[in-house]
Amino acid sequence: SFPPAQPLSPSAPRTAMHGRPLAPQVLSSLSMMEPQDAMLSRRQALEGMSVFAAGLALRPTQAFAADFKPLENGQGVEYSVIQSGKGPKPKIGDFVAIRFKASFDGKVFDDCFKTQNSYYYRVGGENIVQGLDLAVQQMRVGDRWNIKVPASLAFGEKGVKPSPGKPRIPGGATIEYEVLFEVFPGAEEEILEITNGE
Repeated sequence: SFPPAQPLSPSAPRTAMHGRPLAPQVLSSLSMMEPQDAMLSRRQALEGMSVFAAGLALRPTQAFAADFKPLENGQGVEYSVIQSGKGPKPKIGDFVAIRFKASFDGKVFDDCFKTQNSYYYRVGGENIVQGLDLAVQQMRVGDRWNIKVPASLAFGEKGVKPSPGKPRIPGGATIEYEVLFEVFPGAEEEILEITNGE
């Protein structure tokens, strides 16, 4: 609880906390304020600051243009780290599981974060967009990235025709992905063999 505010004395120096004289309109407002009103105003101000701080903390994390950087040997792919994992990196031919959300111009057209099962494929294969595969090759298990894939490594100059529930993707479109490297079954089996399953 806050201590009761003391009424201002007519002879008390009217200064702000940093020592500078208060503006006349501020002095007028303070002079007209009853003690309980001053206490309520202080409480309201603190509560407002708390709500504002909480709003900042809950604000979703976004990757801005300045956060993206070129992927090494990515042929034009750019990435931004959302979270970093500590697992192993895959090699060409490894069987891995990922989750991803694909969008163009802010419209999501593929999202396996919402499906029950992850997407399994062999690294270096042709089962997924080439730019997405190049990114997975550089990721560790547990990594979660935003990536931008140029048209040359996505759907090319032809694009993709619209289908039920999915928008048309024009030729030359840059595709954005959020991708999570979720599971590396082959690496997990090797670890179990080394540790005898412990």
